[in-house]
Amino acid sequence: MHSAVASSLAKSPIIGVVRTGSSEEAAGQAHLFIAAGIELVEITFTVPQAADLVRELVAERGDGGPPWIGMGTVTDGERAKSAVAAGASFLVSPNLSSEVAAVARQEDLFLVLGALTCTEIVAARDLGADLVKVYPLPPVGGASYLATVRQPLDDIPMLAAGGFDIEEIPAYREVGAQAYGIGAPLLGRDEQESHQRIARALELARGNSPR
Repeated sequence: MHSAVASSLAKSPIIGVVRTGSSEEAAGQAHLFIAAGIELVEITFTVPQAADLVRELVAERGDGGPPWIGMGTVTDGERAKSAVAAGASFLVSPNLSSEVAAVARQEDLFLVLGALTCTEIVAARDLGADLVKVYPLPPVGGASYLATVRQPLDDIPMLAAGGFDIEEIPAYREVGAQAYGIGAPLLGRDEQESHQRIARALELARGNSPR
């Protein structure tokens, strides 16, 4: 499971983040992301009945993958255990948590831990994070901030997150981001526009398009 998720993220380096106040809307967004080619879909614990939605999506997928369904806003050990019970393939946390890291190691799940400062980023790496979610980037300087922390820490794989537009992906890619956590900017006014936005985001994340 761990290596399969890592392989998917290397090919399609966007985690589609589903964070809404409605379980029905969340299900619609998740299905849209999957249909448009996103291989990792993150259902955050802020979604009502989030674990139930993960179970449904995993059941629909059946054995194997992609898509890989993970859970986000995994802030502590109890949430990590709930995510495992729901069938999540990866865990995403906005914070540093040794409890979450321990559950991920025990279950051999791909782990993304949140951090912002150099001290936190190194701590996340030392806890076993496969990717460090540098969050929130836009309020602290965006790509220029990521470039600064990567100067001494360019050996640590980092995911850019915190709310930025699709067309900003190349700026983060240029300074060393290996993946991107994106939600609302992938959504258009209708399904067709959403598919176009997602295709564009994947193209930019893979570096297959000029800025």
